[in-house]
Amino acid sequence: MASLIQFIPQKDLTAQKNLQNLISLSRDQLTLWADQPGFSWENSSWRLLHMTIRFTNHEHRKLHWSKTPEPHQLMHPAFIDVAKAYLRYHHTVNPKKGIRRAITTLRILEMVLRQDMDVPDITRINQRHFDLVMAALRIDKQRQSIASDLLYILKTLADFFIVTSGVYYWKHPYVGTASYNFTNGTHADAETKSAKLPNQDTLLAIAEVFSRGHTQELEDVDIMITSITCLLLSVPMRISEILRLRVDCLRSGTDKDAKVQYHLNYWTPKIKEFVPKAIPTIMSTNTLAAVERLKRITEEGRRLARYMEGNPTKFFRHEHCPDVPDDQQLTPIQVIAALGLLTRKSCASFIHRHTGRYSLTGFTLDSLWQLVLAEHRRLNPYFPYQEPVDIQGYKPLKMSESLTCCRRLQFGARNSTSPVLLAPFKREHFRNRLSKPFRKRDKAMCFFSRHGFEVSRLTSHSLRHLLNRLARKSGVTIDTITTWSSRASDKQSLTYLNDDPQEAASKGAALLGMQQDQTHKAPITDEEAEFQSQGPFHRSRYGLCRRSWRAGPCNRFADCLNCSELLICKGDKLAAGAVAKDREHLVRTLNGAKAAVENGERAASRWMLVAEPQIERLNQLLKILNDERIPDGSPVELSDSTDFSHEQVLVDDKAASKGVKLLDRRELGIEYGNELLACLDLLRNSDNA
Repeated sequence: MASLIQFIPQKDLTAQKNLQNLISLSRDQLTLWADQPGFSWENSSWRLLHMTIRFTNHEHRKLHWSKTPEPHQLMHPAFIDVAKAYLRYHHTVNPKKGIRRAITTLRILEMVLRQDMDVPDITRINQRHFDLVMAALRIDKQRQSIASDLLYILKTLADFFIVTSGVYYWKHPYVGTASYNFTNGTHADAETKSAKLPNQDTLLAIAEVFSRGHTQELEDVDIMITSITCLLLSVPMRISEILRLRVDCLRSGTDKDAKVQYHLNYWTPKIKEFVPKAIPTIMSTNTLAAVERLKRITEEGRRLARYMEGNPTKFFRHEHCPDVPDDQQLTPIQVIAALGLLTRKSCASFIHRHTGRYSLTGFTLDSLWQLVLAEHRRLNPYFPYQEPVDIQGYKPLKMSESLTCCRRLQFGARNSTSPVLLAPFKREHFRNRLSKPFRKRDKAMCFFSRHGFEVSRLTSHSLRHLLNRLARKSGVTIDTITTWSSRASDKQSLTYLNDDPQEAASKGAALLGMQQDQTHKAPITDEEAEFQSQGPFHRSRYGLCRRSWRAGPCNRFADCLNCSELLICKGDKLAAGAVAKDREHLVRTLNGAKAAVENGERAASRWMLVAEPQIERLNQLLKILNDERIPDGSPVELSDSTDFSHEQVLVDDKAASKGVKLLDRRELGIEYGNELLACLDLLRNSDNA
């Protein structure tokens, strides 16, 4: 068992001396991470067991991983050793997997000290610096966690007599109503929680591409995106748990009604157990298709992984490998075919990376295999696994067992899939292709741009929110949702739910028999109406049309202002403007007809007979819409002797089916005169019955 080196500060020494002793201990005596390839204390980035961290400053924290940080992009030289010493000592004494948030905290602390001092000296920190850090965190969603981490770091350094002991009395402000639970968690408002749900158009776009896979061949990247989305919509998974899916992850059984039920079975690191997650019946067919598609595109990768697990000394004979002896010298074209690269230039770059020269001559399959093995070790540092062994010793799936065993560049937009190299599946493969492209060259990788959809964004965790919300609305208990989502406690599930207090009160009243016979429903918003996209009402330019779709298309041909199915809302400026504009057009037309009559065109008089009553009707309607005595929000319904309704259409259809002919009122008036219509009205009047 390795001996534990404990730092013992001396109270009688100065803070600077104790700091230097801690740095010397961490740098010269501690061995944590020293066995990692390329690890060196002086490096600007450290390759750790589970990740690579870089000591960039806060302003350049998002520097692309492929770029080497320049001196001005790194933490100040006087602070960078402090950060390195703390991280190495803390994780030696208390090893943990998470380290990213500690780096974020140290970056913000370094920025505040650097802006206040010529040389950021941690030993001179005071309450003012702490308050500045809290102000810098105000807009950060993780501000509560970062503030707590900062206090832990400062209290640890205070124990070492490096910073003032006053840090024990400092309190951060992000508690109570300013805590995560109230701003973004369990007690967050409905708007905040709704923003965590996925966009419906985005899901429909992915579903459309997924459905194409039934009739046409999809590219591997499209199968990956659509199939993983389907799995995330089948059970509430985390994107990192995709790596835990075996090839045979889909299991089936029968329920109490002898119906087949499917579930996904995989190891969940967070609760450290295998969890069989039930798949809703409505999704089971799609889930089966998604798993089969993923198995198909990763089968060749698993075959290569099984070959690599045997520490082979001979070249992997893939489909396009030259059929020559292993020790026979290859032509440049055969070298390109063996490596499976698209162009001579990309092949030369690969050769140069391992040999220092660009020539493609002088190689055999045996010598090429040594270059492939070197590249394989670089790309797959945890082989035969895709991710490192857990701190507690839990081993992940081997690549040869994984449903997501991918080959190098398999999901690339411009490169061909490598037949001889593997690459661990990362969440970025999914996330980056469903994000909005910020650069022109990223459009080729964007899923939505490639398929002609409006560019949008989808996060894998939003699907988890959606499934939890749908389960809750379907009456599933919180205990079941917690188990289904593989969480540690019910309290965590409340962050994902958004129960309406009014709806909960109504359900409680119904259970207790206290519900009112009639309850008033609040008006729905335009967004809700657009989302539902159903029901008997739809919007016209004048207001709401109440015509039922069951009655067929509109017989009025959108002549809304002469139909009683129109319902106008008093105070609707758009409707009032549309009516005023129609009246203005009619007045201009009427004036034109009058001028034509004066010029001897008698046919124009017929138009005047139609237009004048219509203008009068619009004048009366505008008078009502502009009447200040009528409160805004009042419904205004139109009526007219020439009116028609969709109920009349149903009556006409029913009469025709029974052989009864219903005469048109207008035709009777034209043929027999208004006297006959007046007699019919008298007969219809109940007072004269």
